[in-house]
Amino acid sequence: MIIINIFAPVVLINTLMRQYYYLLVIILLAASCKGGHKSNQLSSDVEGADSCTVEADVYRGPVTIHIDDKMVPLYDTLTLNNLIESVRYIPLESSDSALTNASSVRKMGDIYCVTGGFPSSIMKLFDADGKYIMDAFRLGRAREEVAEFTIYLIDTPGREIVANSFFTDKYVFLNVDSLSYRTIYNENRNFRQLKTLGNRHYVGFTENNWVARGSAIKETYDSLPHLMFYDSDLNITGTVGDGAKPYLDLETTVPPRLDSYMYASGDGVIYKYADADTVFTVDADEQMVPVIILDIPDKLKPTMKQSLMDPASRKAQMIYADQFQLSRDYVFIEYQYGGQILSGIWSRNTGQLLFLNKFSYSRNPILISVDGYSIRSNVNYLSRRDNVIIIPIDASYLVGTIPGIKEDDNQVIMEITLRPGL
Repeated sequence: MIIINIFAPVVLINTLMRQYYYLLVIILLAASCKGGHKSNQLSSDVEGADSCTVEADVYRGPVTIHIDDKMVPLYDTLTLNNLIESVRYIPLESSDSALTNASSVRKMGDIYCVTGGFPSSIMKLFDADGKYIMDAFRLGRAREEVAEFTIYLIDTPGREIVANSFFTDKYVFLNVDSLSYRTIYNENRNFRQLKTLGNRHYVGFTENNWVARGSAIKETYDSLPHLMFYDSDLNITGTVGDGAKPYLDLETTVPPRLDSYMYASGDGVIYKYADADTVFTVDADEQMVPVIILDIPDKLKPTMKQSLMDPASRKAQMIYADQFQLSRDYVFIEYQYGGQILSGIWSRNTGQLLFLNKFSYSRNPILISVDGYSIRSNVNYLSRRDNVIIIPIDASYLVGTIPGIKEDDNQVIMEITLRPGL
């Protein structure tokens, strides 16, 4: 007797389908972790983050941000009842050597890099509890000193801080782990807005663009690279992007004006060419990845010619957007319209306008109301790895909120964590 198993084809088909399913899952996982893999290797500053999670956070597709003259935000103040998830205070040590008139704070793992304005224009380092460590650089003319502390870069994954005196060829690097210095003399003083890519490599505007953007253009360019890359010794290693057009920088031009922008953001930079509608990120993989598409009505969007030639009264009728920053879930944009500076926060997931307010100073200013007080503060730096805003505030705001703090104590670092995924 011959027995025929009528279920064999079904079993075979099910087996093949399971194998195909597992293979498909493996392919999808591999694809989700593939692009920008060099940046994933630099994500050690994100505790507990695996490469796929970081990849999704940093390289998600571009979001369209609409800006016009009739926008109505959900909020005009950030509070614990809307965008703010939590607030943390770190009082800075108040010893004589630690005192600072802090204007900007950057965090490098377990170290706060606090930069003060005049007369204390130097960077001071504090630990995670606010205890003073050291001044990052010494003022002077010795090899490991800087004559004037005006330009600095912070490479968080590389654990280095770079200082340069304005218009000099001397760059001093501090390793915050070994507390050792190295000094490089580079005669190329045409670095334009040099920024770190997070792997002891750097990026800046191209030299040709520096030459071509002067009031008298001596050379003719059909197209220029957008950005230029440098190694750890600030030697040129390559460029990215073609199609940047040179444009005049007339002395008669009144602000605001269209310009090319590049801002530090996490392990890389955010870049926008002068009259483009697309904002890009550039990371250690040295690729331009679109992250924001600006949607401004044509009647409110200036041309390069209008940017150069229009009087202030005409410019007030147009939208000039700049100061682009990204957190993990939010887009921060400052723009000028109607003779005023407006600062907005949009959802990075949906493009919805969440916060908008008008201010007389920048950069990306926000109004915060927590713990019984309200302050306005600039957002000088955001990382795309998290939703944390770090700002310095005067101790006088926190008398009675932080036990033992006095009005004349050193400033307090305020860490504001925004709610995820709005």
